Amino acid sequence: MSIYENHLHTEAEDVILRPGDLVIDHTLNCRGFLIKRKRYIDMIEDDIFIWEVNWFKYNDASSNTPPTPSFLEEEGLKLSIVVGTVELYGKDGKAYIPEYISEE
Repeated sequence: MSIYENHLHTEAEDVILRPGDLVIDHTLNCRGFLIKRKRYIDMIEDDIFIWEVNWFKYNDASSNTPPTPSFLEEEGLKLSIVVGTVELYGKDGKAYIPEYISEE
């Protein structure tokens, strides 16, 4: 693992997800609310956590967008938030800002 990948995984550990948080996925052109966190036991990866997401589109022009998954794997979601393809807003309306952006 390179130093950059290690830094991303370290920063992803600081992302706190809670039910009711709003996520905006720029690759799918959708928004959604985190509903519930579920734990799954995987023979290879140990425990993995999945978030149920209630998606809604915010732009009718995005009808060509593929269907959005109802469940997102937690680590992948956190990495997407850190790199900026997904935005995270808490129930209080505050946005999560990755450390590398807030330092500038």
